[in-house]
Amino acid sequence: MITLYDLAAGGSIKCWSPNPWKARYILNYKKLPYRTIYVDFENVNTVIKEAGFASSRPNPDGTPAYTVPSIIDDATGALVTDSYSIAEYLDKQYPDTPKAFPPGTEALQAAFYAQWNTRARECFQLPIIVTSVPRILTKESSLEYFYRTRSLWFGKPLDQIRPQGEDFEKLWKQAVAFFDELDSWYAKSSGQFLTGKNPSFADFTVAGTVKALKIVRGEDSEDWQRFSALNNGRWAKLEQALEKYASVEN
Repeated sequence: MITLYDLAAGGSIKCWSPNPWKARYILNYKKLPYRTIYVDFENVNTVIKEAGFASSRPNPDGTPAYTVPSIIDDATGALVTDSYSIAEYLDKQYPDTPKAFPPGTEALQAAFYAQWNTRARECFQLPIIVTSVPRILTKESSLEYFYRTRSLWFGKPLDQIRPQGEDFEKLWKQAVAFFDELDSWYAKSSGQFLTGKNPSFADFTVAGTVKALKIVRGEDSEDWQRFSALNNGRWAKLEQALEKYASVEN
């Protein structure tokens, strides 16, 4: 059995954050048995550290940060943090399951992920998704922790991070330009997914962010309506195509 550590939100919402979605998609795609432990924002450092994981990066103040998704594999005793590392581990440890990195695509996946982390993060994930997370948090302690830590990250109050008016439209144009380029990459594929007829880590990365947007902003929001129409609805269709691997029942 594999234990997946994921971020809690509250109410009926279970998995919602882009990075845990990647790990969950892969576990479901591989049909590996697992259970989920949901951790409130303010408890992540304590819970992950006490479980035995190493710090994944430093906080802005230099203290060690512990993050999710993280997994413990009971079969091997392995503790793995970070969705990319989790995907690599699961492909290596369970070679007879479908691959997150299909053979021969490893370099492509790495290049894609580097581009995604740089460009999608700056024009889409941080200003649009991260700033909307308080909408789905139900615990006061989680809200307080999120506002405090993210304001430190950005160097200004969280409420001031999302651009407004013309500044937002400039940001949106950057996001559209990036997804137009991404669309041109997908257009060269022989199938719906980046590497063909079967999904891979790149697709789980995109779909996880799309799903996060839909959850934190809501399907009735202008952000979702505008985004889901991009590139003839390619990204909303991609997220729906991977819904079979989006189970949160474990």
